[in-house]
Amino acid sequence: MKTTRKTIAFSAFLMAALLCPSSVYVIAQDEPNPVKEKFQEDLKAAVMNESITVPQLKEMQENLATLKAAKAEQQPGAPVDLMTPYLAVSKIRATMATVKEPDRSTLRQDFQLMMATKQPEPSAEPDTPGKKLGRDIFAAVMHGEPTPPQVQQLQESLNSLQSIKTSGGGMLEKFRTMKTAKAQIEQTMNEGSFRPQDKQTVLDDLNNLGGNGGGGGLRRNGL
Repeated sequence: MKTTRKTIAFSAFLMAALLCPSSVYVIAQDEPNPVKEKFQEDLKAAVMNESITVPQLKEMQENLATLKAAKAEQQPGAPVDLMTPYLAVSKIRATMATVKEPDRSTLRQDFQLMMATKQPEPSAEPDTPGKKLGRDIFAAVMHGEPTPPQVQQLQESLNSLQSIKTSGGGMLEKFRTMKTAKAQIEQTMNEGSFRPQDKQTVLDDLNNLGGNGGGGGLRRNGL
């Protein structure tokens, strides 16, 4: 009986590998990463333990691919998209919630650590306060538990700030746009469920962004 169960589990593991050519347990092998390697090994163990099904594994792989693609497609000057990666992470967490214990807790810890230790891609563009704000809001959303409307609001506010660079309005109009967007971000960060350190980082970014005085802050901060 034990042999039969192990054979079935191993067959499921092989099936998962065939169904997911760029499978979850080989994600982003650009360079050695002990955290990702542990996640991969624990996923293999979960399959062998029959704690996770092939459809669950495939769904997780698809959402991880969506998350990776969303980050890769975010180009300087392009509209900010927080909803796509947010929904992908939410689905990954939902899938993990259906995995049997004790593998569920192990995979959750692995995923949280993998997200926390992921370093931003190097960029040739100068790191302006506006760019740092966007990056820190992204991290806050990925590590926190905001609601979809809150993430949508953050996305709209970041795009509003970004539009200041290309809008044809006067300096006063740009200042008002900046002030409104900053107030919306601050309100969302205070009301949403975010890690304290992420919330404080974003609030500090807002202060560094300027916009509390004359229009010079817009020019100084790359907006």
